[in-house]
Amino acid sequence: MFSWKRSFERLNSEYETVTKKRQALNSLLESGRISRPTYEVFESEINETIAEIERQKRVLLDKMAVKAKELEEQIKTLEKLLANFEIQHVGGEIEEEVYQREMALLSMGLESTRQELNNIKETIEKLTSPVAEIPQPQQQVEQKTVEGGSETGNLEVAVVELSPKVEAEGTSENLQQTQEQAEPKSEA
Repeated sequence: MFSWKRSFERLNSEYETVTKKRQALNSLLESGRISRPTYEVFESEINETIAEIERQKRVLLDKMAVKAKELEEQIKTLEKLLANFEIQHVGGEIEEEVYQREMALLSMGLESTRQELNNIKETIEKLTSPVAEIPQPQQQVEQKTVEGGSETGNLEVAVVELSPKVEAEGTSENLQQTQEQAEPKSEA
């Protein structure tokens, strides 16, 4: 296996691991099992790890780009050799046995080099394609319209931690009760 391929697989594995860690951390915060300051300490460590993975990814991309250029040059050389042998064979300068052996070797080398170049190009594409980030919990203020008899008003709901998986649920009765509790009662 090529060294760039091992590096690519290692980076993918590290990224998957840090992704799982971030999901676990988000879950802990969302469930209230850890506080925001504790979350931020671990989030900072995760962000540093992701930054290092991104740095290593850029280094790997640079190495792969150099390797791709080398392979392209190698392909050109092999194609020239193949064409040269073919021309010499047609001109009767090379014996059939030598021609067959050399053409088979050149063809195998050419195919192998093209395959490696294609693998590198596919890996470069994977490395440069955007990766879906794990959503971080965010603060949102939700507003609900409450209808009660002839009154219609907006009710601001408390700030809640939301992730894309968590949605606030409520019925209009619950919101109306909350609005009634929040309104000052007039004494008669």
